[in-house]
Amino acid sequence: MKICKATKKDLNKILISMGVDQVNRKSWHISSRKFVLSYITNKHNYFFIAIDKNEVVGTINGELWDDKGFAYVGEINAKGKNKDEIMKLLYEHFVKFCKKKGVTLINTYVNKNKKQQISIYKKLGMKKIGDYLGFEKRLK
Repeated sequence: MKICKATKKDLNKILISMGVDQVNRKSWHISSRKFVLSYITNKHNYFFIAIDKNEVVGTINGELWDDKGFAYVGEINAKGKNKDEIMKLLYEHFVKFCKKKGVTLINTYVNKNKKQQISIYKKLGMKKIGDYLGFEKRLK
């Protein structure tokens, strides 16, 4: 498995890996194609993919504000029987990327009904902060 920063060439593979339900999701204010493309091309965003046998098996995306010293994790997704391991590897790759950029804090916000996402962030070592479901990890 290889983890790399996504490019425009990866867009169709990413959309296929997301599945029809996510691609057709109505809760985003723009189409999935434009949404993912914005995370690939915007300098304040990042989008890493895990590729196995020429197929996208996992993604991690969010916002990088290296000028302010923090990064935001939007979503971590993986598929297959090793999805926990894939998410862990993606997150570890992201943490190394952040450290190189001088980031000292990674955070995210989770809907309180998203028990699976909460579990993922806890497994990755992020800690709950405040009264709402925000998670963060300080980098050394």
